[in-house]
Amino acid sequence: MGQIKNLTIKNMARNLIEKYPDKFTTDYEKNKEEMEKLVILESKKIRNMIAGYIVHIIRKRSRPQKFEVSYQVKQVDRRRRQRRR
Repeated sequence: MGQIKNLTIKNMARNLIEKYPDKFTTDYEKNKEEMEKLVILESKKIRNMIAGYIVHIIRKRSRPQKFEVSYQVKQVDRRRRQRRR
């Protein structure tokens, strides 16, 4: 488990993904290189944190939504309960 990211880092990562959606991938090293081209940052640590959070966001978007699955499970449970009555 990693550290909790600062809100500034999260906002910066989201803004970069909105502005340049085709530039970033799930590859951390490529994201660091793209960050150097697009944004001027004083700190390597902040650059790395933003690049890592971008990877996290892109992976999260590619996963199937848990809500849809849990919603379907709830529907099945609801039907079972109605049959019992």
